[in-house]
Amino acid sequence: MSSLRDDDLLIRDLTKAFAAAVDRGMPRQIAALMCADEAESFLDNVNDPDRDDPDEPLEEPTVDVPEIRVFGEVALARFTRPYAAGTLLFRREDGRWTVCADAEDDLSLDQLEGGERPAPPARVRELRRTPIGDLDVAGLVTLVEQHQGLDILLPRVTVRLQREPLLSGDRLPGDLLAAALRVEREQWAKDPISLTRMRITIDTVRDMGDLDAHGAPHREIWDLITRFVATNPD
Repeated sequence: MSSLRDDDLLIRDLTKAFAAAVDRGMPRQIAALMCADEAESFLDNVNDPDRDDPDEPLEEPTVDVPEIRVFGEVALARFTRPYAAGTLLFRREDGRWTVCADAEDDLSLDQLEGGERPAPPARVRELRRTPIGDLDVAGLVTLVEQHQGLDILLPRVTVRLQREPLLSGDRLPGDLLAAALRVEREQWAKDPISLTRMRITIDTVRDMGDLDAHGAPHREIWDLITRFVATNPD
């Protein structure tokens, strides 16, 4: 079994290798560094998976990896580049580390965000320690209402709302939608993809007509939609 220090070095090297493969635009090289399910899906969705003529430049990419956090069989690395910064997620698969976005499901907000922050109420603290893949709708409602982990949770919430706008937690149908509609403009401005999904959701809700007939509070939701549209114009 590798030590934590060994894992740090392996993940640092993998982060840089993944950046180099992406820069060169060579799908097979990229897929070789990914977990199996995601590699297969990735190759199924690229136009020329067997391309072997790399894009320029071929020199070693400039990638700094200031933080690596290992949690058993999953891990994350924060990276910075001259033009971008972000986080990569990893899963240990068949004895080796792989780039694997769905590793996020196994990590909690506390693990994903790290750092010190004011202690939240007990229920929120419990939810922040729950793997985000295990959060139910009621938990998502509570976290969104408390403005917890929105950079991480809002993309997930809007995907679910786009499929089912009136999802219910432990209150009324539409309580997750209502929580999302109360998120402030500054957060949506940072996440245009989630904002687009939210607009699609609103169009779906409009087509549903009287929300009271679906058990949801029609006037409350439409008051929130009116405010949302006014503060987040197209």
